[in-house]
Amino acid sequence: MQNPQEVGHNYEDTTKKLNLPKGDKLTWHFKAPRVHDFTWAADPEYNHDVRIMPNGINLHFLYKKTLDAKYLANWKELQPKTEELMDYFSKHIGEYPYKQYSVIQGGDGGMEYAMSTLITGQRNFGSLFGVTAHEMAHTWFQFILATNEIKHPWMDEGFTSYISAKASAEILNKPGNPIAGPYRGYNYVVANGIEEPLTTQADRYHTNTAYGVASYTKGSIFLSQLEYIIGKENTAETIKKYFRDFSFKHPTPNDVKRSAEKVSGLNLDWYLNEWTQTTHTIDYGIKSVDGTTITLERIGQMPMPMDIDVVYTDGTKESFNIPLEIMRGSKPTTAKVLKDWGWAYPTYTFEVSKTVQSVEIDSEKLMADINLDNNIFEVNKE
Repeated sequence: MQNPQEVGHNYEDTTKKLNLPKGDKLTWHFKAPRVHDFTWAADPEYNHDVRIMPNGINLHFLYKKTLDAKYLANWKELQPKTEELMDYFSKHIGEYPYKQYSVIQGGDGGMEYAMSTLITGQRNFGSLFGVTAHEMAHTWFQFILATNEIKHPWMDEGFTSYISAKASAEILNKPGNPIAGPYRGYNYVVANGIEEPLTTQADRYHTNTAYGVASYTKGSIFLSQLEYIIGKENTAETIKKYFRDFSFKHPTPNDVKRSAEKVSGLNLDWYLNEWTQTTHTIDYGIKSVDGTTITLERIGQMPMPMDIDVVYTDGTKESFNIPLEIMRGSKPTTAKVLKDWGWAYPTYTFEVSKTVQSVEIDSEKLMADINLDNNIFEVNKE
């Protein structure tokens, strides 16, 4: 606000101070640097709480006084958790560049704006926190990086979904893989034949489901699957480099791809092409195991590197990584790195040092393989 000394923060007090007739209007002047969208909300029934973070950022919470007691309690509980969200996103993406952020009860669901969000207020705590986490994360991917929402909605909604799920899992101490849900959504559209490529413009999808899964779900998997391809640490650094290099520059898909290439030193043209420009699916399987010989097969059209865990008949275990030839290298790994797999070849055979009991592909389930039934092979015991 540019004129607080003129209008104050209370309409009744200000009209008396300025000796204005009742009903006259006051004008508030606001200035917001480097924003491309905004909202403004006012209601005489709002509670207005302010939480000042140690770094000086003001967090504002505006919610109706008339809410039931259980919802009022949720809005109070939300406030320290919102500070944790701000810290998480600033640490894992980049520093928040503004002086304040407002969480406002309003709208008909949840919607992001520069330095604020409008969300409905009658929610249980998990829902209230979840929608706040998602809408706040949009600040980095939509309002600072500012990708084109019509051409590349997955770069905003997908990346926002990825990082907010990670933040929620850490802050609320949720066990398990926070990105597991998107894989189920992706498998749904594939199984029902309604998937469309991520290059489809937002208003050109045939169904809302296809748009939603592409933008939120497949966009989120782009980053979680990148963890599988280039490593978790490299993916985390990619996000930060992408933010540093392209804040306020309206990046395109090639920009995030190049950020990942510069961090990892790997060629990722194939990944951007296959995952965003086609609807090719991933399906790898264990074709056969014969003593110490393992043969894998690529059934789907989309190629991927392989993480393989082997258990031997003596109970010992060994992990292997098979780079994809077109990557021109492999991710950092403690596994034994084998000869790369030429992406066009349908099978790959390698030898191990002991008799095999079982083999598993991608035990962490980071690869969006559409058929997990053939990812585990157990040798029958006599």
